[in-house]
Amino acid sequence: MLAVTASQGKISVVERDIPDGEGELIAITSSGICGSDLHMIENGLSHVVLGHEFGGYTSDGRLVAVRPTGACGTCTHCTTHHSQLCADALRNSHGISRDGGLAEFVRATEDRLFEIPKGTDEVSVGLVEPLAVVLHGINRMNVQHGSTAVVVGAGSIGLLAAAVLRDRGVTVDIVARHAHQERAAEQLGVNPVREAGKNYDASYDAVCTQQSFDACIEATRPGGSLLEFGMFWTPVALTNPMLLKEITVVPSIFYGHTQEHHDFAEAVEILHRVPSIASAVVTHRFALAEAEQAFAVAADRKAGAIKVHLLTSM
Repeated sequence: MLAVTASQGKISVVERDIPDGEGELIAITSSGICGSDLHMIENGLSHVVLGHEFGGYTSDGRLVAVRPTGACGTCTHCTTHHSQLCADALRNSHGISRDGGLAEFVRATEDRLFEIPKGTDEVSVGLVEPLAVVLHGINRMNVQHGSTAVVVGAGSIGLLAAAVLRDRGVTVDIVARHAHQERAAEQLGVNPVREAGKNYDASYDAVCTQQSFDACIEATRPGGSLLEFGMFWTPVALTNPMLLKEITVVPSIFYGHTQEHHDFAEAVEILHRVPSIASAVVTHRFALAEAEQAFAVAADRKAGAIKVHLLTSM
């Protein structure tokens, strides 16, 4: 089968054996390229099959999205329904520590599979994972209907966050730097701006740099909240305005589940109910054999890409 790997920062499409062993064999339909993939490749990730945003068909014909992260099931975090904090989350994660979904096939255990309702665009399977990331953060902050929010950063995570907030009755501005991001925001029914305003109830940092963090602090009202999605790839300093305004900073990583709710399952439901999300966010589609070109487009801020997907059927 064809599979995508990296070595010394270079993307390669290679031949690999169809995986055997435990779990369900999934025939991949769509897999997305994440900004964290680009960072990890730059930092030396190599040899493992890439891709943690993916899904496909099971042997019995179910279209499923695959949760890439692991969970031991026995630690304190797993038994108290915070599996995103389990040490196995990254240690046993597709596309990072075990082969991922940028391939024709992958094996995944049944507990990681989330069935996609009939009638959903197949490309949506590759959006379930980033949307679950967004939902986990928004659910942690519990923003209220009728409140105001600003999202700093109009890449895929920022746009998905804005779409979810709008779906929950929040008035949303999103800071967009490029015309294609503004068009996507308008498709999603949110307001693109070049600079954030003032006194929002909540801010969402979808860039995770010192500049974006400071912009969120400045934009948030006293007593408001700021949510950080994902990873700081360079250190960020806390500032006195955050303290003087008593802004609550909420970190968020991956996605979790409780007995009542699962972020992945909610993501599946939203993508089925709001198909415009996939059409607005997935801007580029490539065949698996075109992976090198796809990664170049995903890394080029001037290429007009928001989310780049690799499809096995092209």
